[in-house]
Amino acid sequence: MSTRGTYQRDDIEFGRAVTFFDAIFAFAVTLLITTVDDFSPEAWSSFQALKEANGSSLLAFAISFVVVVSFWRANHQEFTAFSALDGRVIFLNCVVMFGVVLIPFATEALGKLDDLPLPVAVYAIVISATFIMQHVAVFVADQRGLRASRMTRHERRWGLVDTAILPLVFLGSIPLAYLVSPQAAEQSWLSLAVIMPVLGRLEQARRPKAAPALTDKDAQ
Repeated sequence: MSTRGTYQRDDIEFGRAVTFFDAIFAFAVTLLITTVDDFSPEAWSSFQALKEANGSSLLAFAISFVVVVSFWRANHQEFTAFSALDGRVIFLNCVVMFGVVLIPFATEALGKLDDLPLPVAVYAIVISATFIMQHVAVFVADQRGLRASRMTRHERRWGLVDTAILPLVFLGSIPLAYLVSPQAAEQSWLSLAVIMPVLGRLEQARRPKAAPALTDKDAQ
């Protein structure tokens, strides 16, 4: 039952909010393909011409597709596991959605202006801000007791580490874009494919082990 703007898992408003957020991710990921739009006869005269005309846009599309789907997966898993939602957490996730719908805009600039550093900077800022806000929404939900279980100290610590890694890589690529090349900056993002799995394994290794349950023999 809802109490003063708080929607429990069995409330229809809870389901509507989650469906609304999922729909925005679906819309954003669909819009990404519209950023690849050179259908001139010259562009489709050969595979080489097609690569030259749309290659950068297709690469930007592929990067953003992985990013948006990863954001959706994390957002959906977190929000569907909440015991309740309230106005503040819904507002924070709407801020996340604002960043999500900006991704196709930044993607088009990244693909069509691949020789300029500013599109890389704008893309990195949009992705980093969206990622950070997604974690902020989860931390606030935890503080407000809306998660099924409260975060342990270990989970909060590693949550902060996880929040920092992606923005550090993306924002750190901005100087590369200006001082070296936009392509070098984009290539630096590939480091996350190594960093994130390593970080996940390290977190698992450092996770405190639960105390073994007492048997009847131990109790005696």
